[in-house]
Amino acid sequence: MHIVLSVLGVIVTILILLNRMNDGGIDIGWLNPFAWKRRKDWAKKYHADPIYSLESPMDVTAVLIVALAKSEGEISSEQKSEVLRKFNEVFHLDDNASASLLRSSTFLLKDNISSIENMQKLMAPSKESFSIEQITSAFSLLKHIASYESPPNSFQKGIIKSFKKYFDSTLNDVPEWS
Repeated sequence: MHIVLSVLGVIVTILILLNRMNDGGIDIGWLNPFAWKRRKDWAKKYHADPIYSLESPMDVTAVLIVALAKSEGEISSEQKSEVLRKFNEVFHLDDNASASLLRSSTFLLKDNISSIENMQKLMAPSKESFSIEQITSAFSLLKHIASYESPPNSFQKGIIKSFKKYFDSTLNDVPEWS
């Protein structure tokens, strides 16, 4: 009996000391494996590129369109007006919503348009949301924007080719780039 009482006394003493350490400002939360996993998962999400968490087909298509327009430098005013016109026409948005979509897509891309080259990672959250009509519409939009002011460059051709390859079973009837 005296052994059980001494073990209980040690446990109570340790708990009181841990409580006092916590009250004194010493963090002992790292001892909790569940909290450690939550912190690690949160840090992983926090430091991830937000472009790879887009779930809406419209957002993904808009980011791809803006990236194709920015591939030769800054977007010209003619390209910008064409992109906004296509957002209005294809996505059925008003002027404010299409301008907001353009701004948010430009912000997501920042100066790093090479982040869209990883089509698997970009499309992973939104693949199931794409309908066949949206895929073909997005493909024709990408082709249109890429060849709007000049013939498509190698970056634009690569993005369109990887988009087509990603949705290969759906886009079998769409002709290749020449």
